[in-house]
Amino acid sequence: MTSTLSNVSARRVAVALYQLDLPAVHPDSAAGCVESIIDNKSSLGKLIETDPAAAIAFINLCRQNNIEFSFDNLNFQQLINKIPAQKLLKMFLNIKTFDLENLHSQMPIAEMNKTSAARAFAARLIAAKTGQANESLSFFAALFADIGLFALAELYPKSLLMFLEESKARDVSLFQIEKENIGTTHNVLSRQLAQKWNLPQAVADSAFLYSSPAAEKIDNLSNIEIVLTVRLADMLVKSITSGDESISVPAKLSLNAQDINAIKEELKKFIAEIDVNIHNPQTLDADKIKQICISLLEDTAEQKLTDFYTTVSNSLNPASSAIEIAAVICRLICKTLNAEKASIFLSGQDSKQYETVTSAGDSLQFSIIDDAPSAEGANNVKYLKLKSGNNTVGGMFLQVQQDSLLSDESLANTLAAFVAQLIAIKLAGLQDQTIAQAVIDNFDQSQLPKESPPISYQSTADLCETIAEIAAGAAHELNNPLAVISGRAQLLSQSETDETKKIILNQITEKTKDAYEIVGQLMSYARPAKPQTRTVSPFIMINNCLEKVNVRYLSEPLDIKLENIENLSDIEVDPEQIAEAIAQIIYNALESYESGNGPVEISGSEQKEKNLIEISIKDSGCGMSPETLQKASEPFYSDKPAGRQRGMGLALASSMLKNNNCTVTIQSQPDKGTTVTILLPKSSKSENS
Repeated sequence: MTSTLSNVSARRVAVALYQLDLPAVHPDSAAGCVESIIDNKSSLGKLIETDPAAAIAFINLCRQNNIEFSFDNLNFQQLINKIPAQKLLKMFLNIKTFDLENLHSQMPIAEMNKTSAARAFAARLIAAKTGQANESLSFFAALFADIGLFALAELYPKSLLMFLEESKARDVSLFQIEKENIGTTHNVLSRQLAQKWNLPQAVADSAFLYSSPAAEKIDNLSNIEIVLTVRLADMLVKSITSGDESISVPAKLSLNAQDINAIKEELKKFIAEIDVNIHNPQTLDADKIKQICISLLEDTAEQKLTDFYTTVSNSLNPASSAIEIAAVICRLICKTLNAEKASIFLSGQDSKQYETVTSAGDSLQFSIIDDAPSAEGANNVKYLKLKSGNNTVGGMFLQVQQDSLLSDESLANTLAAFVAQLIAIKLAGLQDQTIAQAVIDNFDQSQLPKESPPISYQSTADLCETIAEIAAGAAHELNNPLAVISGRAQLLSQSETDETKKIILNQITEKTKDAYEIVGQLMSYARPAKPQTRTVSPFIMINNCLEKVNVRYLSEPLDIKLENIENLSDIEVDPEQIAEAIAQIIYNALESYESGNGPVEISGSEQKEKNLIEISIKDSGCGMSPETLQKASEPFYSDKPAGRQRGMGLALASSMLKNNNCTVTIQSQPDKGTTVTILLPKSSKSENS
């Protein structure tokens, strides 16, 4: 049977995944969570554990509220008790849900939830029985193993239905059908989403490998016990739901037939309990919800003020002057804190008279006469001095009603202290925006320095750092206009009927994306993020890297060979940064050929005496002269014609590798090719073994 979905490409899926902030939740799950919150949150933890999308949304809420947790011993109910019911209710009332009126006949989302929940329950039992894998990590690796499938169900419900039907008709795996039609599979998508949503590496590894028999042959993967635990849990769930009793217990897991039977009995009870909940969903009492929601969703004064700080943070431009910042704050006070009118004046201004236009469009004139504030023809005007330490940096007028939030003296003074410190920073002419951010986060006057620090530069030996400063500044300034250009082009394209104009608008959008990528590379080179170091398998990391490369060269067949990578010992690096660095090196290698498709050889070896892993990327392309080789790692240097390459590849790769305590050497000869050798630190676990 020939697929009818050949137009659905891996590139389209990759873009859609990039735009997917959080997965959709089954409406019954969302309703059950709301009911539980109303009933004092007693069963909310168990409900969240049975829906992967709800679990990810809740984890995201914890991060937004700076609630610390570890996946090694994560307890949902304990975290729930740390979050006000108001915030929980807001999340589940506003959460994105599947449209089951159109979807229930196409995709059994409830059944997918049941499978995920049962697999997670079984994984926890297996981990407890063997003692070989962390119980909490095993649970979450099993719960999130199929998030790629949920993403496909949300993004392409009709396509996924056809995949399922074609898989059944041809009696082949769903993975094969997905690969044929969209160039990727849902287990690959699960791994990508696990990394995008900052889930543990064990989750990403399990999502990629749990369905593959080859997982049982991998020796050097640090999370292999968790992967195999999830694999066995999945087999147990399928044996119960399908009646297939044939189970192959991975040899690495120390379980006998008696252990398996005991786990299966507990699993059967759990699945029966889920079935009751799925087929008998709770009906919410509409009047009860309305009454409680009104009370819970009413923002407290403190919450409104906190939201105001966040809005200010997102609205300020670091390049703005003090008076421009004051104008933004006045507007936001009227808009978010419901003041009728607001005005700020700054010390040292020549004029003694100030005027502010409010959100209502009218204005109120304020005057300073003999250092005393005055507002003509206005009632309920509050005057607050803006003081930073012992210095007065200005004043703020607020016209408010008696029952207004800002009629509370304590809250008004807190607001004034916050505004004063932002203004003081700008008046001091400070360049360090992290101080401004600290004020926004904490508004603590001790954060302010006594005076503006002098700006100085080092000798010419520090030229690279100076370039980095310039690059970071340029990248920051480019982002805003790029966002405007892209947004306007997309908006015009939606309503445009002329096909030629639509093509032009789409070209603008695509080129803006290219510009965003250049800006991203500038920022990565100029200000590389602090590495999120963890133990990772080079095999997994390089597969991640090749996925990046394949998406970029989707229309071209690539000749890339791997040698001696699978069984390399684990390394201790930031896997995303190193994968990006290696991808940049591969891009350069491919571009060294006229065809642009290789071959490229990637090989690995171990320097056991130095506790290092060596990765070599070799091409047989055009090579480099000694002069070119000397400048190869400089930003924007390229010996290719203009438009062929940006000249950031090796510079970006070198910056990221250095950031991770790795070394890189390049050997090259004209017309004979180039070999890039990377030395990566072996993990301490690998060293001890």
